[in-house]
Amino acid sequence: MSFSSIADSNLFKPIKIGNVELKNRLVLSPTTRLRANPEMIPTDIMKQFYSDRSKNNGGLLITETIIFDKQYGFYPNRPGLYNDRQFKAWNQIIDEIHKNDSFVSLQLTVFGRGAIIPFTKAAGFDTIYGPSAIPMSEEADKEAKEAGITLKALSIEQIEDLKKSFVKSAKYAIDAGADFVEIHAANGYLFHQFLEPESNQRTDKYGGSIENRARIVLDLIDFVIESGIPTTKLAVRISPYSTFQNTKGVDSEVHPIAFYGYLLSEFERLRKNGKSLAYVAFIEPTMSGNIENVQNVYNTSWVNEIWKGPLIRGGSYLSNTPDHSSLINTVNSDDRTLIGVARYYTSNPDLPNRLLNGYPLTKYDRPSFYTNDNHGYNTWHIYGSRDSKLDDKEFAKIVGTPLA
Repeated sequence: MSFSSIADSNLFKPIKIGNVELKNRLVLSPTTRLRANPEMIPTDIMKQFYSDRSKNNGGLLITETIIFDKQYGFYPNRPGLYNDRQFKAWNQIIDEIHKNDSFVSLQLTVFGRGAIIPFTKAAGFDTIYGPSAIPMSEEADKEAKEAGITLKALSIEQIEDLKKSFVKSAKYAIDAGADFVEIHAANGYLFHQFLEPESNQRTDKYGGSIENRARIVLDLIDFVIESGIPTTKLAVRISPYSTFQNTKGVDSEVHPIAFYGYLLSEFERLRKNGKSLAYVAFIEPTMSGNIENVQNVYNTSWVNEIWKGPLIRGGSYLSNTPDHSSLINTVNSDDRTLIGVARYYTSNPDLPNRLLNGYPLTKYDRPSFYTNDNHGYNTWHIYGSRDSKLDDKEFAKIVGTPLA
């Protein structure tokens, strides 16, 4: 297939998500880029990043992971959204995206048992939490014990507090102007830890059966609705096949199709009852967190067969077939699929225009993904232009200034 077939595909047709109409179906997937300041305040270089990718776009941008409650697991230089300074900073970024006639979803999560031990200790915390007191790995367990950090199972009372913290952050997001809020229940973060039996061996209402392990996400959705945030502004991200942060994927004692089939059925039940989520984001088997494995090929059509609302599929769509036939076939398979891209959206700020016109793509720079300065973040050119500032070594060294 030629590049012109991308221009003719569903990728560049409008689609209604929630109460907004996107001009295209190409989504900036959430990335971990660590450009917030150490206090987890979004910075001016983050604002520049989202501004550049929302210009001449009209589509959806999903932010990198935002921590909604520091005590349940965090990472410095990831942005937070649990205080007024963070709210004011996000408001500026969201306003910039809207000024460019594009839309934004804020992704919220916490690390749980995956919390980074040295940073947890340095921040004055002596406990990390999971659904059960099961370490992520032997190495993580050893590191925690050496640092004097205890892993504990969340109590029912703490789970209630966790839901309240999420809603507080979600309200901050909506008040700041976000079009959507995304529950990050993927890639081994806390909500995902509740979903798998290997990391969740609780004996109360949040553990044991498929229904009980799914309860944390479904209860959270209900709690968000009760708080006054409509489901048209709420989304969920899942990664059934992920093995990132020692999740099990197809090696789980309960196959992903069995468990996530139930979870998606519950999302579909909400949709049929007039409370449809804005979208579900699904990470393909070709990606496990930040690790690409294009050899993992499974039939994932079951997701579409169960969930009938808008679906964002993400995972190697711009690298798994040179002619982009996989992307084209997937987005054309129905009238409700969107395509998420992260790595190539980092190195091609004008990605929609490049795909639309068949311009070549610039390869991303993986070593710069998780650093703190402009290099590999805001140093990429628009196709056909050559801004000398972007090649300046001093510009590349700039570390962001807090927006609030």
